[in-house]
Amino acid sequence: MDLSSLAKLQTEGVNPRTTYIDRMSTLEMCSVINDDDHRVAESVKPCLPVIAAAIDALAPRVRRGGRVVYVGAGTSGRLGILDASEIPPTFAAPRSQFIGLIAGGDAAIRQAQEGAEDNEQAGEDDLQRLELNPELDSVIGIASSGRTPYVLGCLAFAKRQGCVTIGIVCVSPSAIGRSGNVDYLIAPVPGPEVVTGSTRLKSGTATKLVLNMLSTGTMIRVGKTYGNMMVDMVASNLKLEQRSRNMLRRLSTKCSSLSDSELDALLAQSNGSVKLAILVAETGKSAKDCQQHLDSAGGVLASAFEGASAPAQPLCPPAAIARRFMLCIDGGGTKCAAAVTDHTGVVRHGYAGPCNLTDGIGNVQGVVDTLIESTKNALKEHLPSGTEPGETGWKQYLKTCFRSVWVGVAGLDRAGLHKELAPQLAAVFGLDHTAADFQLTSDVDLLPASVSVDKNQSSVIVLIAGTGSVAMRYAWTEDRGYIRVARSGGWGHMLGDEGSGYSIGVEAIKHTLLVLEEQMLDLRSDGPGEFEHAVISQLGCTASDSGRIDLLSGILSGHHPQTTKTRIAGVAETVLKLAAHNSTAKVVVEEQTAHLITKTLGRLTDSKCRGYAPPEETELVLAGGLMKNEEYQQALKKQLDQRGLRFRGIRAVDDVAAVGAKFLMLARWKEEESEM
Repeated sequence: MDLSSLAKLQTEGVNPRTTYIDRMSTLEMCSVINDDDHRVAESVKPCLPVIAAAIDALAPRVRRGGRVVYVGAGTSGRLGILDASEIPPTFAAPRSQFIGLIAGGDAAIRQAQEGAEDNEQAGEDDLQRLELNPELDSVIGIASSGRTPYVLGCLAFAKRQGCVTIGIVCVSPSAIGRSGNVDYLIAPVPGPEVVTGSTRLKSGTATKLVLNMLSTGTMIRVGKTYGNMMVDMVASNLKLEQRSRNMLRRLSTKCSSLSDSELDALLAQSNGSVKLAILVAETGKSAKDCQQHLDSAGGVLASAFEGASAPAQPLCPPAAIARRFMLCIDGGGTKCAAAVTDHTGVVRHGYAGPCNLTDGIGNVQGVVDTLIESTKNALKEHLPSGTEPGETGWKQYLKTCFRSVWVGVAGLDRAGLHKELAPQLAAVFGLDHTAADFQLTSDVDLLPASVSVDKNQSSVIVLIAGTGSVAMRYAWTEDRGYIRVARSGGWGHMLGDEGSGYSIGVEAIKHTLLVLEEQMLDLRSDGPGEFEHAVISQLGCTASDSGRIDLLSGILSGHHPQTTKTRIAGVAETVLKLAAHNSTAKVVVEEQTAHLITKTLGRLTDSKCRGYAPPEETELVLAGGLMKNEEYQQALKKQLDQRGLRFRGIRAVDDVAAVGAKFLMLARWKEEESEM
């Protein structure tokens, strides 16, 4: 074990945001810790494909009775034991199926056992005593540092036996990753801790999130839930007995009117199993027959209903709704957000993963599936209590419930897929893709909807600054609503997009590289300052044994779970936090916002530009992640004031999908009023 390399780990880096935490007020201290905690969930997101693959590997083994063994030392070991101990009571799994091992034995759960984690042979010995079955058992090695000898020993032994092996680390690259002993390496990198090296903080939280996802996802896949209800539960105390009754009434139409005593009798007949009781109640078959159907279906209740020749949808199906809803979907590159509303004006949201046609041009069906998933999630709150349609039910429901649909998809312009995608999506919602009640546009084209229909004579400019940047002008037409008449910028991060998060990150990194290079060439006596250290830390780079920081290699490393584009854009957040008091950060932000206003927006406000309308007759709509930042907003406003740009109105839009859904509803009301 090379202890000299310890300082190079991301988990051992110095956090520039907490350098003076011991001199902060208690409230400031708590605020800084909370701000840093927000980074944890984002660090897990790039790992989702690997987590999903690991769940798919675990599920069939667990279904056949295979054991899952968690191994770790210190905080990592305790988190593994916690997850292993919570699965049996939560999902009625056998207690011997989920095992947690910690370096130093059970005594280490409450009190640290010094040196125990450094014994690689002890890891092999602990696993050997379990007599692993390579055909069924799986081992999850947990080590924030990615180098704990005890965990390395466990994984090496499990791999030699032929078990499925999963590694959870919070650094990249890692010794565990390089060992070749893990089938699935999950490596969220939440960055330096609030207190340097205290991995029970962000690294511990990231580990807990991954473990929650692995175990819960596996339990769902093996049939421990029906919808989002934990139906594979045995009522072993008074609280669970009442929960069982409530679940039966909620999920089974046949049980909704039964008394407590009748439900208790049904549960007794079903050996206390809620899952079995639902199947018995809905099919009218004996508990023995229903258990056979469950066994044949691998314990998955939805599949057991099909095997028992029950109706395809045993829950209360939604009544066909006569095109009651309006739907708007904001299919962005980061996430897909759907908003559903009706005559009440109440908006319900649903979310799914990224939805960018430029990134997924070869996976159009995947984009369609993501759009549908977000729509389903938005509709669930409108469904009657306890209703969970099956695939057939959902298809019919989606075809009958929408009066108007507007879908905005990132990358639609560049991908050139409008002709292919429009008929396919319109068919999903039972609409004609050539009719006015269905629209498929770029996601940017949703934003003019934030300008009230009552002001439809105005011109609108949309200015976006997120990972990228772009400006677009729209004009109102009576027959087509807002149409795009001019576009400026948005060339993509490789060619510009000044004022964007990526561009700010590039300028900050270039400045930092220059400082490091001049120091190495003896052209400056002072080393990196607050700004440069913050950029270096944000990128997770550390000094070599010689003290040299190879920032460029750190940025371009292919071992990081995030893309280079995402990492560079992420530097903007650090720059904006420093801009309030750091002159270098302030200059970077001012230069970028100046370019965005004078060039990107400036071309559209030039009187010679196509579709020009004076600023005082134009609504300016601001959107994108950077527009939510106070420092960025102030810098942008300063640039507008300096150039005398006075718009008719300026509004920042956050919930784009909700804006689009409300626009559809207002437009429908206006249409109905004109028909009266």
